[in-house]
Amino acid sequence: MTLWPIVPVRRITLQLLLGVLALGGWVASSWGQPVPPRPLRDVGPSLASAAELELLDGDEVWATAQQTLAKASSEREALHALVTVVNLQRRRGDYPAGLAGARDGLGRARALGEVRLQVDFLYLLGRLYWNLTDYPQSLENHLAELRLTQSLGDASVLARTHGGLGLTYQRYGRNEDALQHFKLGLAAATKAGDDRIRSSLLNSLGNYHLSSGHYDQAAVIHQEALHIREGYGNRRAIAESLTNIGLIADARGDTSQALDYLGRALGTFEALKYRRYIVNTHRRLGLVLRKAGRLDEALAHLRTALQIAGTLESAEVLADLYQEFALTSEARGETAVALDYQRKLAAATEQMRGEQDRQRMSELRARYGAEQRDLEIALLKREQELQKAELGRRRSQTLALVASLGGGGLLLGAIIMLQRYRLRTERRLRAATEHARQRAEVAERLKSRLLQIASHDLKVPLTALNATASLIGRNPSDEVAVRRLAGGIQADTARMRSLVRDFLDAAAMEEGNLQLNTTEHDLAIIAQSAAEGLAIVALNKQQRLIFEPATKSLPLVNADGDRLRQVFDNLIGNALKFSPPSGTVTVAMGTTAGWVYAEVRDSGPGLGPADFAKIFAPFQKLSAKPTGVDEDSTGLGLFIARELLTLQGGRLEVQSQPGHGAVFRVLLPVAQPATAS
Repeated sequence: MTLWPIVPVRRITLQLLLGVLALGGWVASSWGQPVPPRPLRDVGPSLASAAELELLDGDEVWATAQQTLAKASSEREALHALVTVVNLQRRRGDYPAGLAGARDGLGRARALGEVRLQVDFLYLLGRLYWNLTDYPQSLENHLAELRLTQSLGDASVLARTHGGLGLTYQRYGRNEDALQHFKLGLAAATKAGDDRIRSSLLNSLGNYHLSSGHYDQAAVIHQEALHIREGYGNRRAIAESLTNIGLIADARGDTSQALDYLGRALGTFEALKYRRYIVNTHRRLGLVLRKAGRLDEALAHLRTALQIAGTLESAEVLADLYQEFALTSEARGETAVALDYQRKLAAATEQMRGEQDRQRMSELRARYGAEQRDLEIALLKREQELQKAELGRRRSQTLALVASLGGGGLLLGAIIMLQRYRLRTERRLRAATEHARQRAEVAERLKSRLLQIASHDLKVPLTALNATASLIGRNPSDEVAVRRLAGGIQADTARMRSLVRDFLDAAAMEEGNLQLNTTEHDLAIIAQSAAEGLAIVALNKQQRLIFEPATKSLPLVNADGDRLRQVFDNLIGNALKFSPPSGTVTVAMGTTAGWVYAEVRDSGPGLGPADFAKIFAPFQKLSAKPTGVDEDSTGLGLFIARELLTLQGGRLEVQSQPGHGAVFRVLLPVAQPATAS
């Protein structure tokens, strides 16, 4: 499936990095997150050692770290303490505070000229963005970290950097790059004789093989990591290894062994008072018990996890938990409860996305401000140089005129005024010309892209039309053949009309000139009409297209009816296009918390984490492919659908797992009743 939205650069950055990526975090939740590397070393002389901190519970560790930061007697000592505080914030799930601290620390470390501290903060930024599923930013920080690390000559730090890059590339879907960095990290850790880093990299490599379904290989690697960790006695790391070995046992179908390992890990996390780890372990126990059919026990673990999760203020943890609640409730036959948890999952996902949007907007504003300042400084310097050169030239001219003309002061003044006026006019003209040039370049790029798409996607139907006309011309008396060929002409012209409409809409959105005519509409009527219009497409592919009305009448929504029909045509058409022959596409209606929604569910191959990273980005191909003969895509459908909904105050959400189809959810706010004047 190809998605080619055409949007301005700053908008592209936001949509690419933040659109539905937040959903990718819980796609792989049943595997558990790979264990992050150990706490950073070299944390300052006044900070308790990692071994000493492991003897304390979670709250005591946090209090000790904060006290050390508050008592720091120098900037360097304060930054070392800040590294530990930010790392603990990351482990506790307080990502916004962790990001703020890491950015602050990185700036201060650069001002101090401390390369090692810069490496530490870049590593933390990479891992924090990874936790927030912002993989492009994670990769950017880890690559910057790698450039600095190579100048340090510290094999342990280099191993940790390769570990962070491997985890990021793995979530990016670039498995070969991930495996290469894991192996490079292991070689560096072995060279440094650093068992902590080596065990952490073994843990990441084991999770890599676990996610790939290589359970025997994953088990051997995780057992080796566990043995090393038992040697240096890090209780948290040991518990994480036990967790992963338990997940391998569950994947092999050994429920009793999985419950034993996960139970031992839970006991350690409870002793350490690591609330986030406790919640995730209860959730994984619930998952294992659900798969074993022990639904009441699974529900008990989930309820315990939910009580603790409420104290974490982490939308990510709640999203994973709500998803498992929904699956367990569905297995118990409690459809209404499962739907309620799906709604809570959507709300938690939206909260994560909103937080990421705010962070990205703040970063973009800061970056834009810095770029503007640099540009203004460069322009001022250039103008000063031009003024200096002009003053020198005018001074020479003035001396020559004074020497030759003597009393021509009035004439000299007139010449100087004329020169100044000419220079000001030239500057204004250059600025206007540069602005016009930039706008022309943007328009030219858009025109080139649309022409490329048009030349590719209009070529086939135009060729078919020409061939059809030739067939009709050779045998116009064959009425049956003419009717059949006329139907083909209608289909090809409809296809070209749809392409042209997509091109025009994309151009209008680029210029901000798209017009909407909003009135009150019944969303169900529009969705059902679109489904009925595409029934012939489903019939030709031997697919089932089902419309499931709501159990009660839906509130009205304020929207442009024609544009909404366009949204549903795109979504249902995509679902049919990427579902296999004999597959099923379902359109279902409902309401939730002031919104009216319609879901389009397909039975296609689904989307993976790498797809979520670019689903609304321009000119990107996803893993799914059309299943019918001669089916293709302009790549503009989903982009246009999302933009149209956004302009009408609505949302387009995506939920999918590899191999389990996809759900596209259209949400529009309930129309507010008009107040009497």
